[in-house]
Amino acid sequence: MKKIMLIIMVLLIITMPLFVSCGKTGGDKSKTEGDVSFSGDESFPYSGNFGGKTIKIFTISSDRNAYGELQFVSDEDSKAGAVNQAVNDRNNRIEEDYGLKIAVTSAKYPADDVKTLIQGGVCEYDVVVDSVDKMVTSVTENLYRSLDDIIDLGNKWWDNASINSLTLNDKHYFLAGDALITDDDNIYLTLFNKDMYNNNNQIKEDYGDIYKLVNDGKFTYDAFLQMSKSASKADPEGKWTFDATYGNLSHAYGATIMVNGAGIALAEKLEDNIVRLNPGTEKAVTVFDKVYEIMSDKTITQRAELIIGQGSRPSTYGFSELEEMFRNGRGLFYNTTSSSISILKYSTEAIDFQFGVLPIPKFDEEQEHYYCAVNRYQSSVIGIPSSNVENTEETAFLLEALGYFSEDVTEAYYETTLKLQAIEDDDDAKMLDLIYNNRFYDIGAIYGWGGTNSIVGLYSNVIKNDSANTLISSWEAIKSAVEEDMNATIEEYQNNLN
Repeated sequence: MKKIMLIIMVLLIITMPLFVSCGKTGGDKSKTEGDVSFSGDESFPYSGNFGGKTIKIFTISSDRNAYGELQFVSDEDSKAGAVNQAVNDRNNRIEEDYGLKIAVTSAKYPADDVKTLIQGGVCEYDVVVDSVDKMVTSVTENLYRSLDDIIDLGNKWWDNASINSLTLNDKHYFLAGDALITDDDNIYLTLFNKDMYNNNNQIKEDYGDIYKLVNDGKFTYDAFLQMSKSASKADPEGKWTFDATYGNLSHAYGATIMVNGAGIALAEKLEDNIVRLNPGTEKAVTVFDKVYEIMSDKTITQRAELIIGQGSRPSTYGFSELEEMFRNGRGLFYNTTSSSISILKYSTEAIDFQFGVLPIPKFDEEQEHYYCAVNRYQSSVIGIPSSNVENTEETAFLLEALGYFSEDVTEAYYETTLKLQAIEDDDDAKMLDLIYNNRFYDIGAIYGWGGTNSIVGLYSNVIKNDSANTLISSWEAIKSAVEEDMNATIEEYQNNLN
């Protein structure tokens, strides 16, 4: 899913100090056998006219994500002019051809508000869009209806990873895909300093073209570690401080992101809806051993929590400080989310080097795919509230139409976020395709089972202990609480859902 539709647009990526985010599906939307009769676009496999019906969407506000409202309705004041126009054209087409209008209301955390409205019997919204953690963890309260009987989950504009990973039973309640922009804006990836890479003779001799390395399946933990060692350099006083240069700019939670990069979730749903906790498995322990080697070494990795309050813009968690280090050319690799690209692009501070984008590295060359985890606090999904009983047909039709007809919105989004300066190749655009085609949802991180000693902080807490890798003992200390909490959630799925 999420294939880039206009390579020409996408070619405009990173030659400047900036980079960019998000790609979307597309591809050939040809008619398949069994399609129904058509109206409007002859390739769209649904027909109907709903006589000007308005569908009400409750989404995240622009102060939380710039595209929260804009992905559904145009805004004359938006700086993202190309996206704004594409959204307007798409909506006009849907209204003219199918008789459906869109009305948007926004809030910082719409899922919280919807819960109150549904429980009070006064929810009038047809669609809710909020972050994965807010939506998924509330499903057992019967706030959202199953989509299986009203949405064709096999359509190419829906993201399979979200469909298959965000439920603990046989029903499916949430979607991500081409109808959204805010699902792409917070996926973990690796930015890298192209100048630092290309000017390091040892790295170039050992690894050559880094894009080819990725495409050949050889961008692994070991390669990442060796390149990070080669790029790292102490500060002028010979110390490993905020002013030193590091191969890896990250944060404690980056350990979880790297383990996810090996295709290993904290918890995963198996056949027959069995949920397995992975931290104590042989594979997870082996993977984390290598992650610990990378992340705990303060001569190659600088972590955000270690530099809080340093630099020109002190922050609560050290992320602004980490960004400043990358911006000032003191990091080869930068573990961040796709949203950072727009932040860098629109910043008034100049960057005097080129940078590019890569996926999270693999564990080893035997691993078939790269995996890039979503930020559970920010990456969005779509749900239909259980209170929507009168407009389900119209709502489902609109969602399918938004997924299908958002190709131009996707192209505009690429143009807006990727259009930095003309380049000679489309390597970075292809990397974005790879990243968005391999997004990774970790149900264990989303639910955060375990209470005070949550499973979601397990790897982070071990990384913060620089003296020894205590994963096994740390896991044993919280395992029973995590299992108890997880089993309670599974029981809620079994007993509470209608």
